[in-house]
Amino acid sequence: MTDRSSGPTASSIEETIARVRGCTQVLAVERVALDQACGRVLRESVAAREDQPPFDRSSMDGFAVRLDDASTRFRIVDRIRAGDWKPRGLSIGEAVQIATGGALPCPELQVVIREATEVEGEWLTVRERGPERCIRFRGEDARAGETLLEPGVRLSPGALGLLASLGHADPLVTRQPRVLHVATGNELVSPDLVPADGQIRDSNSTLVRTFLGQWGVTLRQLRVAEAEAVAHRAIEEAASGLGTLDLLLISGGASVGPHDFTADLLVRLGFVLHIRRTATRPGRPLLFGTRGATLAFGLPGNPLAHFVCLNLYVRQAIEGMSGVAQGGAFRSGRLTARFNDTPNARETLWPARLEITGEGVGLRPLSWRSSGDLTPLATANALVRIPPGTDLLPVGSPVRFMPTSLQP
Repeated sequence: MTDRSSGPTASSIEETIARVRGCTQVLAVERVALDQACGRVLRESVAAREDQPPFDRSSMDGFAVRLDDASTRFRIVDRIRAGDWKPRGLSIGEAVQIATGGALPCPELQVVIREATEVEGEWLTVRERGPERCIRFRGEDARAGETLLEPGVRLSPGALGLLASLGHADPLVTRQPRVLHVATGNELVSPDLVPADGQIRDSNSTLVRTFLGQWGVTLRQLRVAEAEAVAHRAIEEAASGLGTLDLLLISGGASVGPHDFTADLLVRLGFVLHIRRTATRPGRPLLFGTRGATLAFGLPGNPLAHFVCLNLYVRQAIEGMSGVAQGGAFRSGRLTARFNDTPNARETLWPARLEITGEGVGLRPLSWRSSGDLTPLATANALVRIPPGTDLLPVGSPVRFMPTSLQP
C-alpha cells in the first residue's frame, strides 16, 4: 500500500490546470465526413476554392433591369430560377424575372423587388424604385484563395455549413480520445433500478457520459465493486479492447478513507501520480496521473465535486488533446443575487446561473448543502470563485467565473 496522505501539497486551480496541460499531448489527426465533424477541432487551414458567392446573384424575388434604364414599363424577356444559367444582354425597356439566388444574366443590373411592381402578361410596371440593387455580388463574402478557417477552431454547426459551402467535405480534425470511465462503489445501482436499503442510484456515470458528449466523445463505461483487485482486472480487460487508452476516469475512492483505493490502483496500473488533492472545494480529493501519454483522473465520488472537477480539469485534458490552445478559463461578471454563506477556509467553486442582463454578464449563486447535492446542477451553467473566508457578497459584487458548458 502507498501512503495516500503523503505527496504534493494541495494544488491551487491554476497549478492543477497547468499540471494537466503540461502533461497533455495533442492527439493524431484524421479526415471525417461533415456529419461526423461537429464539435471536433480543425487541424488545417481552409481557404475558399472560388469567389464567394461565385457569381452575381439576386438577393430578392423580383425583376432585373439595366441600372441605367429609368423606364417604368418593361417587357419581360426571360425568367430565371435559382440554378439556371442564362447569360444575355438587356436593352432599354427590357426586364428579366428572377428568383432569389438566381444568377444575373449580365453586369450593371438592378433587381427591383416583386412587391414594388405590377405584372400584366409579359409587361412589367414599376411603381417605385429605390437605390438598392438587391444583388449579392461575386466575391463580396470572400475571394478565391482567402483563408476562412484556421487550425484550432472547434467546428460548430455554422462552421460546418461554411465548409459545406466551400466544398470542403472531409475536414482534417483531431481524432477523438479513447476514454474509459469506471464508477466504483458497492452502494451504486443503475438509475433504472429501485435502490435497496443502503444503496443509491449511480448519477456520476450519466454526468461523465453527457459531459464528454458535448465534444462528441464516446466512451466505454464500467461499474465495479469496491475492491482494488476486481477493479484492476476490469480496467485492464476493458482498456485492452480500446487499443491505446488516452484517458482513464475513475469515479470514487479518491480520498484517504480505509476503502479508498483509487490512488493505489492507479499506481498499480503504472501511473505516476502528480496531484493527490487540491486546495479548493468541492473536489479536494482529486488524483491526477500519467502513464506515458495516457492521462488518469481519480474523481471524488460526490456528484457536485464530480461536476466541478470535470469542468475545471478534465475539460482541460480534452481540449489539450484536441489541440485547442489554453485560454483564460475564468471570466469577469457581477452577482445578480446576494451571496451569503458560512465562511470556509478553502476557496469554493460555487454553482451559479449565468444570465446576460442589460448591465452585462450576471451570476446568480445557487443553493447547495453538500458536495453530494445534485439539485443545483439542474440549472447551473457556471462556477463562481468564492475566496476563502467569504461570508457575504452583495448584489453587484465583481466575481470571477467559468461557464460549465461549451455554449452557456
